[in-house]
Amino acid sequence: MIGIIVVTHLDIATPLIHEAERVLGSQENIVGLNLRASESSQVLSQKLAEAVQRCCPNGIESAEGALILTDLYGSTPTNTCLNQLKSSSLPVEILTGVNLPMLVSALTYRTKLSVKELAGKVLADGQRGIQNVKSVPSARF
Repeated sequence: MIGIIVVTHLDIATPLIHEAERVLGSQENIVGLNLRASESSQVLSQKLAEAVQRCCPNGIESAEGALILTDLYGSTPTNTCLNQLKSSSLPVEILTGVNLPMLVSALTYRTKLSVKELAGKVLADGQRGIQNVKSVPSARF
């Protein structure tokens, strides 16, 4: 099973995970990391290393990979994940702009797809979840 790690500023990751679990039920191999304003990227790096271990309980060598969802492109959470994992032997994909449709998609399809395929599916589903409701033909105003 592909591990899911949600990395965000402040307290965004934890409630996002709780809401996805409210929709889908309790989930395994998912970790939320909330970067506090007082924490450095070094602290986040340590938390990330621990999160990878928790998401791959049978060991990194036997893991199917990890999908990391961060909040903001170019931010400390995204850059820290990229810098720490770019030389990892674990198959890792990092997507930014995390939203609830992305997380629900990731949790729904992570046992059916490779980590690379999952990243593509999650990206597309996240983008489809962003709509101007007045432009949707079936919306009534």
